[in-house]
Amino acid sequence: MRAAAPRAFPVKQHRSQQTRQRLLQAGRALLQSGSFDGVSISQISARAGCAVGSFYQRFRNKEACFEFLLDETVAELRMHTIQTLTIESMRGLGVTGTLHRCVEHFVEISREQQGLVRAALQYSINGTSNWQPVRDMGMWLQQHYIGLILHGSRSRERDRLAQQLRIGFHVISGHLVNLAVHPQGVLPIDHPHLADWLGGIVTHCLRVRPSAAHPRLSASRRTRRK
Repeated sequence: MRAAAPRAFPVKQHRSQQTRQRLLQAGRALLQSGSFDGVSISQISARAGCAVGSFYQRFRNKEACFEFLLDETVAELRMHTIQTLTIESMRGLGVTGTLHRCVEHFVEISREQQGLVRAALQYSINGTSNWQPVRDMGMWLQQHYIGLILHGSRSRERDRLAQQLRIGFHVISGHLVNLAVHPQGVLPIDHPHLADWLGGIVTHCLRVRPSAAHPRLSASRRTRRK
């Protein structure tokens, strides 16, 4: 089996590493306001302050640069979340306070990485699997949030609460992805009350009893009443 071509070529010298980081930062910045197809290697190189040849010395092509940037960003986000969103940092907030802090974090990340999320979704339309790292990161974040919220709960019905939280975070995750693709939605991603609104959705899901939310069960109850 042929080995996969490297996404980025090895760099040893400090100056070369700095150039690679400038290229990655330039690519990230350009994606914030543009699409993957609309960003060119020459634009990335110009914004990074280096020649196109320098780009090709460090990355095989634009796709490889994007994939390397995606992997690096996911690793950084995971590490930063583990370090900042801890049980200790949530102490005293209770279930509601912890829930809203987690939603705020989700919104902050979505704002900062909306260009990368949009590019990954557009890139995946061409038949690649590069939406998977974004999807996996989203699922990991949600599980991390749920663990923190449940830690502050005294309820014995942890499995039920976990399921309701998964539903709530799944709903707002889809909304945040939609805002990355369509920034000028009804409630834009930079709206100051977005986190409060989305937090209310998760809170609502947490309060709804599963039996009342299940259409088949509700229908059967109506039939028995008749």
